[in-house]
Amino acid sequence: MEELIAYLKIIQKRWLPASLVFAVVFIIMGWERSRKAVPLYRANGTIVFQSSTPSLTSELGLSEEKNLTNDLVLMKSDSFAEQVRNDLQLGTDVNNQNLLQNLVATNPQNTDVIQLSFTDQDPEKAAAIVNAWIENYVRLDKELEQTQTRELAQFLQQQIPQTQESLEATAEKIKDFKQNNRILDINAEASSTTEILSELDAQIAETQAQLAAQKSRRDDLRKLFQIDSDTAVTSSFINESPIVSSLIQELEGIETKIEQEKLRFGDRHPEVSRLEKEKKVLEEQLEKYLKNVSPQNNISQQDINENNIYQPGTSQSQLLVQYSEAERNIKSLEAQLDSLNDLINTYRERVDTLPSLEFEQKQLQRELTTKDEILQSLIKNYQDSQIALNNTQGNVRFVELAKVPTTPAIVRKNTYLIQGFLVGILMGSLVAYLLEQLDKGVRDVEQIKEYFGQPILATIPNFFRKSKSIKQNITSDLPVRDHPSSPISESFRTLCTAIKFIGIQDGSPKNNLKVITISSSVTAEGKSTIAANMAIAASGLGSKVLLIEADLRKPGQKKIWTEKEEQKGLGDLLNTDEPSNFSQYIIKEQENLDVLFAGNNKNNPVALIGSPQMAYLIQELRQKYDLIILDAPPVSIAADAQILARMSDGMLLVVRQGKVNTSLLSITKESLELAEVNILGLIPNCFTTDKNNYYYYYNYSYYHQDSEEPKKKIL
Repeated sequence: MEELIAYLKIIQKRWLPASLVFAVVFIIMGWERSRKAVPLYRANGTIVFQSSTPSLTSELGLSEEKNLTNDLVLMKSDSFAEQVRNDLQLGTDVNNQNLLQNLVATNPQNTDVIQLSFTDQDPEKAAAIVNAWIENYVRLDKELEQTQTRELAQFLQQQIPQTQESLEATAEKIKDFKQNNRILDINAEASSTTEILSELDAQIAETQAQLAAQKSRRDDLRKLFQIDSDTAVTSSFINESPIVSSLIQELEGIETKIEQEKLRFGDRHPEVSRLEKEKKVLEEQLEKYLKNVSPQNNISQQDINENNIYQPGTSQSQLLVQYSEAERNIKSLEAQLDSLNDLINTYRERVDTLPSLEFEQKQLQRELTTKDEILQSLIKNYQDSQIALNNTQGNVRFVELAKVPTTPAIVRKNTYLIQGFLVGILMGSLVAYLLEQLDKGVRDVEQIKEYFGQPILATIPNFFRKSKSIKQNITSDLPVRDHPSSPISESFRTLCTAIKFIGIQDGSPKNNLKVITISSSVTAEGKSTIAANMAIAASGLGSKVLLIEADLRKPGQKKIWTEKEEQKGLGDLLNTDEPSNFSQYIIKEQENLDVLFAGNNKNNPVALIGSPQMAYLIQELRQKYDLIILDAPPVSIAADAQILARMSDGMLLVVRQGKVNTSLLSITKESLELAEVNILGLIPNCFTTDKNNYYYYYNYSYYHQDSEEPKKKIL
């Protein structure tokens, strides 16, 4: 609601340009168009599509499902309009854009229907255009269906030999796979391999049992004879050969004789040499026979001595043979066990590969089956496409052609007037809003209040401007002194009262506001005039007031009070060593009102204002006066205003309409916030008087006009 009120205020303020824009728009868009308006006729036609009979291309997924949105776009295309225009021979006076603008094609929700309508001044022409549009679409729909079927047939014809070739390649892969992996029936092989593994496990178990039995028998025989297996084997071979036994006995006898003869005759005796030769002959014969009796030919004459030849009896000889046989059986069973383990490992490796081989074979078989199914489907669809080429029906099931309308559908006179009125209001409001936004100046008092977030203490009107409604003719800079009963004077008294209320809360003093700084954003905003009149108003209310002209750069109080230029003041006082001697610099203007002018010394104003003498002076003056008003320089000119505001109890900021914009206000606000200045309130100056203030000033003037001083005659 507040935004609407703000917009209405903008329109009220900018009523003249807004009214001009409204009038121009209404005349052009409303009155002129309604004057030239003619009745329009609308012809309607309908196309109903099949929804239950799919085409061959849609069944194969080679064409999208019927989308009426696409058909609407097609009907609204420039090429379609060109075809209709040529069929009806409309000529160059009607272009494609005109046709498309007057054509409306819609698809009601959840239906398989397209509704066409065309609006024109000629009813027969409107019906002819709708019917031509329908006929062209039906023909195009059949052509598109036939083209899709033909392209499908060509595609299938290309795919059949490629699929056949791929099928044969897959079959060849399966053949090579079986040959390379020696597979006939992988399931049968897996079953037979499992049986073989079971048999091999049984044989290994049986062989291990036999081996354990032979090892047990061998160990028992070894304990009986106390000989190792090699000695038993050698003894068995030797004892079984009588020739070897005889040769061994003879060899042992010769060796005994050799030892005896050596003892008798010495090592070099001829008899010893003869016996040595005889021993050598026996050894050669023994070596020869040992090779014959040993199956491995691994017994030499050196292996035969009295320690490793066991001479058993008959029964012991049989046990010795059994011992030897047990040893041979152990070696045979161990070799057999190794062979069985190797064989079972081979079969197990084969079994481990069977799952992957089976998976690969199934993949190849599945690929073969899929390609075969695809081939059969391609052949069937190719045959169906050949049949469909000769029986193209299209997607349209029913059409309702347009009839020539007999009554107008649209009479646009009132429509044009309403459109012109609404658009005129919209454009006028828009122009007013744009002008308001382009105006960067401060427009009203509320804008200042919202921008700074501070209260408005009093609004000072422009008392130099004549007003017929408010009877005033003020030419003085000090209306409070020269026209005490004027509404302007009452504004300043209101300002002084508001300042007193700032220092009071709940009926008790809150802040002791004795020193107040008055400043503005830029020059020429009237802050010096307001400071002077405020001082007069406060003194008239009974307060002892001192007005200090602290603007040493561009002082203006002398012009207001018409003082002499050589009058000493604040600058001269601060330049002395005795700021306490201020009384000789202060001028008494009227009862309860003293003024300390800027003086003649204007060198380095910032240093003077920020000096300890200035702070000391203000503290001393606090003891003597009820209210001290500091007329400070503008905030944007120098830092004097911020320094004075920190020395005082707060600042009053003067804002004059037409002198500042939002950018300057932003700079002022940032400067004061940075200096942490206590802003007591705002004083809008020379703002356009709104209705509320107008009635206030009018009533005040009415009730006080008898007591007002006689006005000067203006020549």
